[in-house]
Amino acid sequence: MPISSPDSGTALVLVVDPALVGAEMTASLSAAERKQAERFRFEKDAIHWRACRAALRGALGEALGIPPATVAFEFGEFGKPALSPEWQGLHFNLSHCRDLALIALCRDGAVGVDVEPADRAASLLGCEDAFCHPEEIAALPSEEVPRAFTLMDIWTKKEALLKALGTGFSVAAPSVSVAQPPASYSGDPRFRDLRLHRLTGPLLQQHLACLAAPAAVSRLEIQQWPG
Repeated sequence: MPISSPDSGTALVLVVDPALVGAEMTASLSAAERKQAERFRFEKDAIHWRACRAALRGALGEALGIPPATVAFEFGEFGKPALSPEWQGLHFNLSHCRDLALIALCRDGAVGVDVEPADRAASLLGCEDAFCHPEEIAALPSEEVPRAFTLMDIWTKKEALLKALGTGFSVAAPSVSVAQPPASYSGDPRFRDLRLHRLTGPLLQQHLACLAAPAAVSRLEIQQWPG
């Protein structure tokens, strides 16, 4: 069943298996996107990127009621894509890891989403200073397993926040705190209108995922795409 654009107050998160995105979908990619895919050193990475970008085009096309190939993007100062002016009432964000992609759609303002494989958590041990605020480090568990998953929780929250802001890591991640309590990001004027939502459910059992969405969003829908 085709998706529709979410109502105000709702964020729609689509869960995509890139391995199921076929040639008929990747045919919608623009010449610039095809050229960008060619820059990957390994073909498997190019295939994955093309699949995720084609899924984004397909989902946006369904939500807008237009062919995927006609979806037009504009890019912000730091490279965050947005829809061309006639469609800018719909905000979106894409995140992908090795085996999954998430596409967030919202009409209430900018969104950011991040997804990571749960088994990647241990790789963040020892990297605390690279992305954690001092108050986050002070609150970390000492035991390795809970410490690793707390770090992954912090990582996905910050990725989502900074992607919604549209600056990526041009804003230093250690300058932002998502520790609870206190969560200083909520008092930071850069993130004044954003709230964090942990994404869970049967489709995300092997992953950690987070959405940053406007405060006006009170309802989340998570569904598989294509349906």
